[in-house]
Amino acid sequence: MVIRIVNVLTKFTKIFGVLAAFSILLIMIMVSADVFFRYVFNSPIMGAMEFSLMLMIAVVYLGLGYTEISDRHIVIDILYKKFNLKYQRIISKINCIILLVISTILFWHSFADFLYSFKINEILPGMASFPKYPSKFCLSLGVLIYIFVILSKLFSIRHNDE
Repeated sequence: MVIRIVNVLTKFTKIFGVLAAFSILLIMIMVSADVFFRYVFNSPIMGAMEFSLMLMIAVVYLGLGYTEISDRHIVIDILYKKFNLKYQRIISKINCIILLVISTILFWHSFADFLYSFKINEILPGMASFPKYPSKFCLSLGVLIYIFVILSKLFSIRHNDE
């Protein structure tokens, strides 16, 4: 049962990682087209910068869980590697617990902010009026997936100790 849940989580996390990578591609295309139209036709694409800004949130937060599940986060492990395996596991558990607390607080507040933004139909000021709530939803969803990945790691560390 647990293995099945972890497999489903891994699939969802990879899908969100692909969406984050696709968002980078969209940003690249949008900014390149905006620069091209600005200098060749003296007519920038309205809302290109605002749209790119919203996509950057998707890049960061939708890719957060994928980065964690594939152990690609930047770590400073100069001292960590000097400890034996038992102490490394203890440090990893403490790290996961701290990440869970911080991520849960972030999720709680970002989801409340998303709901409020959706309720009032909050708009991003700029050349084009984009609603803010889709990017706030991406933030909340990305952090929620990250929380599940951290929980999965915490339980796998516990399981490995036994």
